[in-house]
Amino acid sequence: MQRIIVSLLLCAALACGSVWSLRAVEDSVGAVISDIEADEVEQAHEKWEDAQNLLGALLLHTEIDQADRLFDRMLTAKAAGSKTDYLLDRAELLAQLRHLPELQRPNIRNLF
Repeated sequence: MQRIIVSLLLCAALACGSVWSLRAVEDSVGAVISDIEADEVEQAHEKWEDAQNLLGALLLHTEIDQADRLFDRMLTAKAAGSKTDYLLDRAELLAQLRHLPELQRPNIRNLF
């Protein structure tokens, strides 16, 4: 009976950890997305940099690195005054950021 209780407690701890990690990624990325959509790119980049440690622990580094590159391209295009490149990079970055929480969701695509 004691083994069943311990195993149920471990399962509950794993489930709580999974829910927490999903919420943490959604909250962190959601704040960045809302700033980008409000055209506050510098503030969004600061929030992204602040969330790097947490996201690096919870997500694949290739996904985070791709978002970093897109941030750099978008900021460079904005500084250069290239409106078309800025809008294209912004749209691509938003798509990448919206994809990040999907990596944490428990669904069939993520299992196989």
